[in-house]
Amino acid sequence: MTETLVREPLAHAPLDIDVPEIRPTLENAVPTTARAGLIAGAAAVGAAAGQFAAPAGPAALTAAVVGTGAVTALAANWSTCGMSVAGVVAAPKQPGRRGSSTPVRRLGWHALGSLATGIPTGALLGALGALATDSVPWTWMLGVWGVLALGYGLHELGMITLPTPMRRQQLPRHLRRTTAPWKVSLLFGALIGPGFMIFIRSSAYYLLVLGVIASGSPVLGAAMFATVSLGRCMPSVLAILHTRRGGSMPGFLSAMCVIDRRVQTLTGGVLVALAAFALAALV
Repeated sequence: MTETLVREPLAHAPLDIDVPEIRPTLENAVPTTARAGLIAGAAAVGAAAGQFAAPAGPAALTAAVVGTGAVTALAANWSTCGMSVAGVVAAPKQPGRRGSSTPVRRLGWHALGSLATGIPTGALLGALGALATDSVPWTWMLGVWGVLALGYGLHELGMITLPTPMRRQQLPRHLRRTTAPWKVSLLFGALIGPGFMIFIRSSAYYLLVLGVIASGSPVLGAAMFATVSLGRCMPSVLAILHTRRGGSMPGFLSAMCVIDRRVQTLTGGVLVALAAFALAALV
């Protein structure tokens, strides 16, 4: 296969494929009874917030979008590309590579690239939503969004299976061998920023996109995608701290694979709570 963004093979097995010795299954990581209890608790908290503390009118949709943006900033990190970026940013520069940089500087370049493409993407989605949903009642949009959030919350928790429109595409590996590390960090950030150009396993991202479109607010879209762009720098920050304390990158990546299932469970619980919040706000 040629080494392009479209056709390049994954650097390692996609994280949605269970390899028990590396990445535990959801059932082994979080028992079914615990997930069932989480669903009940999250639904109760979300419904109570929607019934008694929900903002009036369309502001309820805005609150749901903000919550989804926050959980997407965490959940979208656990993907093949997210972990690959951590290795690029945090790993020491190999002898003979062009350019001079430090992990912290590369982190800054990565954040800049992600913000440079993520913010316009969010603003554009909000603007398109303003045109497309101008005549659609906000109650309809909030209701449909709430049903989808509930379904995908249960999907994340392994209770049901729904289709996920993810792109199984990896960042171009050849750049790591031919380009200065700071440039790779910047470009990888630019490719990750919009979200849809690379592999994202969490369905929270797609609910964020739908929510931003439904809100019809370019400002909200820009703010949420900026939040996600900064949140997706988290693995690189943790990798830098880990290696500065004497840890290795393989050890860091192994730990992230173990934590992955806890993040997936948390994401599912938050989506269920947000779904209950949205649906209760309609009552």
